[in-house]
Amino acid sequence: MKRYTATYPWQVLKKERGYFPPRAIEIAQKIPSWRTEQDVQSLCNFLQVLDCYRNYSEPLQLLLAKVIRFERFGRRRVIIKKGMKSNSFYFIYLGRVAVTEDEDGSSAFLDPQPMLLHKGDCFGEMGLLSSSVRRATVVCMEETEFLVVDQEDFLANKLDQEVKKDAQHRFDFFRRMSLLHSWSDEKLWKLVTLGKVEKFLYGQLISKDIVESSSVMFVCRGSCEVLRLLDLGASPFYYKWIWQHLELIDDRALKTNLKELFPVKRFKEFRIKSYPVQDFSSLKLLRLEKAWEQQGTSFSRKINTLENSLPKMLGPKIKSRQPQLLECPMINTKHGDIPKEASVGAYIKIHTVEEGEIIGLHQILLPDNQQDLRPLILVSMGVELITVRKEKFCELIDSKVTEKLSRFKIGYLSDDDMCQKFLMENSWDVFRKDFLRLLLKPRRGPPPPSVRNKKNEIYNPKSLTLDLCSFNKETNPTYPIFMAPQKNLPPLRVVQTITAPRYKIQELLPRYKNAGVLV
Repeated sequence: MKRYTATYPWQVLKKERGYFPPRAIEIAQKIPSWRTEQDVQSLCNFLQVLDCYRNYSEPLQLLLAKVIRFERFGRRRVIIKKGMKSNSFYFIYLGRVAVTEDEDGSSAFLDPQPMLLHKGDCFGEMGLLSSSVRRATVVCMEETEFLVVDQEDFLANKLDQEVKKDAQHRFDFFRRMSLLHSWSDEKLWKLVTLGKVEKFLYGQLISKDIVESSSVMFVCRGSCEVLRLLDLGASPFYYKWIWQHLELIDDRALKTNLKELFPVKRFKEFRIKSYPVQDFSSLKLLRLEKAWEQQGTSFSRKINTLENSLPKMLGPKIKSRQPQLLECPMINTKHGDIPKEASVGAYIKIHTVEEGEIIGLHQILLPDNQQDLRPLILVSMGVELITVRKEKFCELIDSKVTEKLSRFKIGYLSDDDMCQKFLMENSWDVFRKDFLRLLLKPRRGPPPPSVRNKKNEIYNPKSLTLDLCSFNKETNPTYPIFMAPQKNLPPLRVVQTITAPRYKIQELLPRYKNAGVLV
């Protein structure tokens, strides 16, 4: 049978979404020696959608693209049979397969939760380096497309040498780790065979919860960040912060909601209301005018210094000090009621994992009652990982490694501390933007051309901003709202910043009265 000259009926079908492209099928049908450099590069580009293929080094990717062939099988087709020899390596391009312990794979269709492999996964790689019998059966759960590498082509094009180079790099990486200094070369090579190389792009999600992850991850190159989805409404600091800022809209907010008015504080409020702060700016201006006249400087600037004038606001303007109730839907928290729209969450970065560090071992020796079970998210900053199943790694641990792991502890901030940190950084960011806007001169010139928003717009800066000034406004947002799923809880709106009613910097810092001019 000639593997590369067969014709397939689906070649004449129209290009369907998700299927292997016809042009790629045409290249994969060619004998490896007939493929040009352009064919190999094109096929390599087509295969970049497969995570497992992308994890290989670039030289090995090109060599695989030179020898890979295309296959499509229907439902219930057995690809690898337990106890039989198989000399091929498979990438799944479309569909699903199940891994079973029986010979014909029938148990996969009876098991409610079979072990499945999906698009981007691979299997059978050990068949390229040895002719040992298979220990499991692989069967198609539906129509599935494969990209196959045969042992004959693998050895003829010296792919085994590239595989050995990659394995040697992983061995050298493990040997440099201080945690594994006591291990023999034999044990390290076993760890190399158990490990799986995975590459993740910048911003790509690695794990939704590293606490529940079944793998230990070694950072070979690059870095990644540990994030925590923080429910701000669950913190007493956020509750107090919200009502302190909403007091500029609703005068009764603090008195009604915070419920922390001690006698001393009540007396101070009574004294302030009974004896309002006097405005002595006219005296100050008179003194400045005399001083500047002595220096020969004219002073003709007029400034409004009415006694009943209030500080100007960024957000709703306060015309009087009459109580104005905040009219918006409320939601109950364990600390009290807050506006429903203010019930949001934020992703907080709590740790950066650098090259040479390990993820998944900081609590491995702690008893269950002492472990921090808060969900932690792992996001790539452009990273290459070696992942090993946790139970397999634990089988290799000796007493010296156990002693080192007992001293390997990482303590993360509490949720309340993270909330305080977020609010402080948010206040600083808002002040910094207001201050820069004040110092920079306004742009003089024709206004920029209006850009028509796309109908299917995915991102808008307002999508990740909570505006406390809009709670009294009955407007429906025209931008998308991002919701983050929570374990055993309803989805939570995600924000990056919170804008609140605040005094203008001109009132807080009188030196900066005009934009771009320091007085």
